[in-house]
Amino acid sequence: MNLNIKYKKQNFFAIISDIDIKNLSNTDFLEIKRIVETYGVAVLGSQFINDDDQIKFSERFGKLEISIGTQTKAPDYQLDNAIRPEISKISNVDLNNKMLPYDDKKVIFDRGNNTWHSDSSFKETPSKISILSAREVPEEGGGTDFIDARYALETWNKKPRKYSLNDLKNCICEHSIVYSRMNNTGDIFDDKFKQDMPYVKQKLIRIHPCTKKPAFFAGSHCSHILGWDKEESRPLIKEINDWIIEAGGIAKHEWKTGELVLWDNRRVLHRGTGYDESKYRRVMHRTTVAGDMPSYME
Repeated sequence: MNLNIKYKKQNFFAIISDIDIKNLSNTDFLEIKRIVETYGVAVLGSQFINDDDQIKFSERFGKLEISIGTQTKAPDYQLDNAIRPEISKISNVDLNNKMLPYDDKKVIFDRGNNTWHSDSSFKETPSKISILSAREVPEEGGGTDFIDARYALETWNKKPRKYSLNDLKNCICEHSIVYSRMNNTGDIFDDKFKQDMPYVKQKLIRIHPCTKKPAFFAGSHCSHILGWDKEESRPLIKEINDWIIEAGGIAKHEWKTGELVLWDNRRVLHRGTGYDESKYRRVMHRTTVAGDMPSYME
């Protein structure tokens, strides 16, 4: 196993080579886990795997979430035996291997991933680690950007601020995928989905259980701070999100077929970079390691 760190000053973004997750010793697995938790993102090249391989590898990190996609798919894209519920298929290709129309609800929903976010922060118990497998990539675009929310917190005081980290350390925010999608894709959910996905509480600053270092926990799903006037807290959330993007280098990952990328949602934000959905196919399969408890209880 070879390791290269892209942003050494931040201890951020690791590239691992010479590893095969289908034949992985416990020692090598524990090293990969340590790398993800230490550097926030880990890229593993040349992992040509199927869903069973991905799930087997992912379950070594802990219990997996069930895909929210089972609630958002159009009638011709319903879950069946072709895809397991632990897999989130982020794609403009249906289960019959045909490209979906540009204006299909599934395509529009996935387009919402092109804003900075932390996976599953809209769930009461947010996720730990996301594991994304590139099964088919477009000829142009379709990359994923990553940014370091821990470094943003560590450098928050580089600019004059109305609120110090001490002012923010105990803040609880509300997160919602309905809120974020309303802002970036429009009103795409029916009333039942909205009722099933209420706002949830999350800490604004989380202490990572492994590194013991704090990071901002915000992104596009983060709506407002509980107990604050929204006219005060929403500009502050925007200021924090803007600083996360500004503070450190943006790791721009251009995918190759067969790559596997793991990232720690407790530390980093990510976004898709978009592509011509009417021209190119993109098939990405994600497994998501569930968290242990709501962040406000940590």
